[in-house]
Parts: sequence; structure tokens; C-alpha cells
Amino acid sequence: MDIKQGTLGRYRRELRVYINPKWGDRTLREIQRDELQQWVTQLTEGGYPAELQDDRESKPLSPRSIRNIVKVVMGGVMEFALEHGWIGENPIEKVTVPRITQSDDDMVFLTVEEVELLAGMAERAGRPVDGLIVRWQAYTGARIGETLALKCGDVDVDSRRARIRRTWTDDGKGRLVLGTPKNGKPRSIAIPRFLIPSIERQMEGMGDDDWLFRAARGGNLWTNTWRTRVWRKAVRLAGMEDEGVTIHSLRHSYASFAIAQGADVKTLQMQLGHSSPSITLNTYTALWPERLDDVADAIGELRAEQLKTV
Repeated sequence: MDIKQGTLGRYRRELRVYINPKWGDRTLREIQRDELQQWVTQLTEGGYPAELQDDRESKPLSPRSIRNIVKVVMGGVMEFALEHGWIGENPIEKVTVPRITQSDDDMVFLTVEEVELLAGMAERAGRPVDGLIVRWQAYTGARIGETLALKCGDVDVDSRRARIRRTWTDDGKGRLVLGTPKNGKPRSIAIPRFLIPSIERQMEGMGDDDWLFRAARGGNLWTNTWRTRVWRKAVRLAGMEDEGVTIHSLRHSYASFAIAQGADVKTLQMQLGHSSPSITLNTYTALWPERLDDVADAIGELRAEQLKTV
């Protein structure tokens, strides 16, 4: 199976943190569907056995996390055992997990005013480039790992395009390394015209191999360090610490801006780097306005226009 190291690392952590503490002393043949369903309830409500740092209490997990732990990781273990004849059936198949909804996890959409407030607070918490990073995220939709992996040679200011070739990713051992974008394919993204002067200033005197968004001494910025030292401070200074705002909210906000201005599914998919239009549509379907009346009126106008020529 072709699996990225970051994904493999997450699977290993979920085995260590959530699955082994619950099932590590049981044989797979012993595990029954009703026990697994009770485990799902524990994961939903909290109070499940887990290997957490600093003896923290186990808190309720999001529907997406529960699905990954139960259906993907634990389900994969059971499926492997079934394929090798170690068990007679996969009990995970009939286990139900909480439904993932549009409001799940970090689906927070910011206004332009809120983006600009966060950008200003990021500059206050760090440097001018930190405000530019916030604006880049919100007005291009790039992932933070992709943004901080950009080099000056990836940007063509004349065509207002940036080539997303690489991203910072977990190597499976907790270290960040450069890898391919999430869907494994490079892509070009469009840059709004108003960002170009700031990008040109960032690139001034730099070579193609220099980082576009770089540390004070010229090295790369680490995503986790930037999140801790700049982003969290900016969110707090903006008074948004209790509103569920994350770095990924900037990407969601880009999608909301683009859809409000008439972007179609395919265009948005290409900009965001989703592997298929269905992912884009499923993620943001609630943001597209209903246009049934518009379509009906347009068909009526088409009919009337063509009947004139008959």
C-alpha cells in the first residue's frame, strides 16, 4: 500500500494512544461488536482508557477522530486479520460511529474584517511577514505546510501564480520533513493582485532557492513553532480564543470568499488541491447558494429567445 509517512505516523500514534490501552490484552477473536459499539460511546463522551501525556483525562473526541480511530485504524487491523483467516468476520463493519457534519472540527468561516484583524495581531505578535502569512492563507487557500515550504522560485509575480510543489509533513516519528502536497501532485494557485506588492518585497534581493516566508535569520519557519509563537498569540490578541478559530479556518474562509464571488467546484478544487471535485463539494456544499429559480428563469428566457427565430 502506498501510504505517506505522516499518515503512517498518525496510524501508529492512534494505535499507541487509543487502541492498545483498550484492546492490547485481548485476542482479536474475543472482541465483539457490542463491545466496540460501547467503545465508540466512550470515545464520544470521554472516560476511555488512553495513553495520554501528563496523565491527562480522556476527553470527548470529534466525529472525524472517532471515525479514523475506529473505522480506519482498528478496522484495518480487523480487515487484515480477516484476510489472513485469523477471524471469521470483521465486527467493525456493523459498528456505527458519529456522523461527520459540516460544523465538525474546525469549520469556522471568518469575515474579511476578522482576517485583517488576525493579520494585524500576527504582526504585533511577531513581524510584518507574519501578517502576510495570515493574509496568504486566507486569500489563496493554501495549507500552512504548503505556505511555509514555498521558495521564491515558486512564485511568478507577473502571472500572479505560485507553484505548490512541496509541503512540510510529519515523517512518522514526530519530525517535520519536506514531502509532496497532500494529494501527491504539484499545482499552481492564483494570487490576488493586492498581495503582489507585499510578495515582491518579500522576494527582493532573494534567490530562487530562498524561502519565501522565512525566519529572521533566513532559515525556514516551522509550522508548529509559528503556530505557538505567532498564531495562538494573534488569536488571543484578537479576542477569538473561545471561537474555535484555527489556522485551517483561514483556508475554510478562502473557500467561503471564493464561493461567494462565484467560484465553481472545479476551480475551487484546483486552487485548494483536493484530489477530486467531490471532496470540495462535500466539504463546502452548504456554501453554494440554491439557484433553482435562476436556472428555471434562464431556461424560460432561452425558450422565448429561440422561439422568436422559428
